[in-house]
Amino acid sequence: MEPRPPQPRSSRPFDLPGSPETAGIGERLYPTPGEPAYAAGAEAYPPGAAAELPLLPRRQRRQRGALRGVAVAVVAIGAILAVGWFFRDAVRGFVDPPAPSPTVAVIATDAGTPAPAGETAALPNALATVTPMPELEVAATPTPAPDDEASVAQETSSEGASEPSEPDRDISSETLPLLELLPTQAQLPAGLVLADEAERSQVEVVESLGGTEEASQLLEEWGWSGNAFRDFIADPEAPPPTGTTFLNVSVHRFADAAAANNAMIVFSDFVIFNQGLQREDAPAIGDDAILLVGVPEGIPLAVLYAQEGPILYRIGGSSGAAEADPTSDVLAVAGEIVPGQAGG
Repeated sequence: MEPRPPQPRSSRPFDLPGSPETAGIGERLYPTPGEPAYAAGAEAYPPGAAAELPLLPRRQRRQRGALRGVAVAVVAIGAILAVGWFFRDAVRGFVDPPAPSPTVAVIATDAGTPAPAGETAALPNALATVTPMPELEVAATPTPAPDDEASVAQETSSEGASEPSEPDRDISSETLPLLELLPTQAQLPAGLVLADEAERSQVEVVESLGGTEEASQLLEEWGWSGNAFRDFIADPEAPPPTGTTFLNVSVHRFADAAAANNAMIVFSDFVIFNQGLQREDAPAIGDDAILLVGVPEGIPLAVLYAQEGPILYRIGGSSGAAEADPTSDVLAVAGEIVPGQAGG
């Protein structure tokens, strides 16, 4: 046999023969030399597009969600406050409507006597037993003008009528019994004539006591149930010799004697504090009595409070002359109408 010719030897004796790309299972696990390390897949971003942020940890995601919720709440609260501020006037008027403005300003002149009406409206009530005197502009003499006196004298006859021909105000049926406790024309000292009679509401009495909540509560506690009064002025043709130019008598009705006595103390203390009157020895009249006298702003005043059961009487007089003294006329009227007097 002839010998075989020698086979050429490869330069890479240990290299295995190559296999096609499709050999084996699936794609190649490793890139061949010259290929990119990672093949472009579906995650590749087109040119110019922003890259998607990487997924944050769960804790950071929760923190960011909470911050966003707080921010939204702050913005919502700020919007509500802004709307409330813008409509503040409308809301305030709806919640707390403004109180109606007063149309008439009336200065109360006495715990039991409102400012006289009609012909006696010009009379400055110098008694003002529960109204501070500085609020009153008292003239040198509180006596009304002659024309006013003449008209009042014509309306009130000298035959002893107990009521004016045309009362200035209507009086309720509840208050009518109190008129029987007031003096008639025949029970007045000579020279004084009836000028006015009327009743007073609880609101008016509270206003004359300063208009305070305390005064309103006291009247409620005392069971205040009515007030009536009569005003008398000097007769221009035959004035009283004592010089008294104005006299007022009023009665208050309370629940019982203790309430009336407490009211007498409070009323008199109010007068002492606001008008500077002083206490004098009171006569033995009624269950209890307090007499106050003084000359505030040059006007002689005398006021007697007398309590008899649930009724509180107040008789006050004033004079236009500084040297005059209305005390005698005040005590004379009290002696005519207040029961329970010593020896009487």
